[in-house]
Amino acid sequence: MNNRFITILFLSILLFNSNVKSFAWGKTGHNLVAEVAFKFLDSTTQKIVKKYLGNLTIEEAANWMDEQKGNSYYNYMRSWHYINLDKGTKYAPSAERNSMTVIHSAFSELKNRHETELSDKEIKYRILLLFHLVGDLHQPLHNGYGIDRGGNSIQVSSPHVSGNLHSVWDTQILEYKRINLDTCMQYYASLKSDEIASFKKINELKWMYESRAYLDQAYDFEKNFLDDKYLDKNIEVIKKQLVVGGIRLASMLDELFNPAANKKVNPDSTF
Repeated sequence: MNNRFITILFLSILLFNSNVKSFAWGKTGHNLVAEVAFKFLDSTTQKIVKKYLGNLTIEEAANWMDEQKGNSYYNYMRSWHYINLDKGTKYAPSAERNSMTVIHSAFSELKNRHETELSDKEIKYRILLLFHLVGDLHQPLHNGYGIDRGGNSIQVSSPHVSGNLHSVWDTQILEYKRINLDTCMQYYASLKSDEIASFKKINELKWMYESRAYLDQAYDFEKNFLDDKYLDKNIEVIKKQLVVGGIRLASMLDELFNPAANKKVNPDSTF
């Protein structure tokens, strides 16, 4: 191979890996959202959800959407992982398919699955969307600014992490700080009962704005350098968002599949 071909190949691989990093929390983050959710699911709900997932583990279900990124058949899902709003603007309803609207649609369709006679395959597909996108909605930069593609266009560095800002939030801070399920459960134990109750209320628009409220903090650095103070401060945001995302995924799944749950659509879920 000549040098030009090798250079093109290297750049292609680099670009591909960069795109992979920009898709979501990252495998570890999505695993944690699913694991936290299953900690709080009613046992009956767990069994029903696992039945629909079939051979997929909850971790595989949580990462299924990202695993399809190399499959051109699923290119239509690429814009579903995020929602972009200019700074200072409010969300205006539109036909656009984004993380928030897809969550809302999947939840509503599953609530009405008996009336519309969804097949098991169709139910599984919508469960997979919820598993992944509830996680994505709680990563602040998935609710970011289109001008910098949710931080993907901003290169940052530090002694511990480097790359684009989005990938730092998706995976690098989380992995550098070695966040795991025990860490998340320790954070959960610090929450007050009224906080937990408020987190369980299903309202996708509110969830998006809550996540987006951390953007000023995410961009609070100078000369594209992330010091230890920045990392220490924002790992607390990441832990909270992983736990809250898990609580809310559990709330949705229980609302949908727990036979004892109120079968009326939660009015807070509409927007």
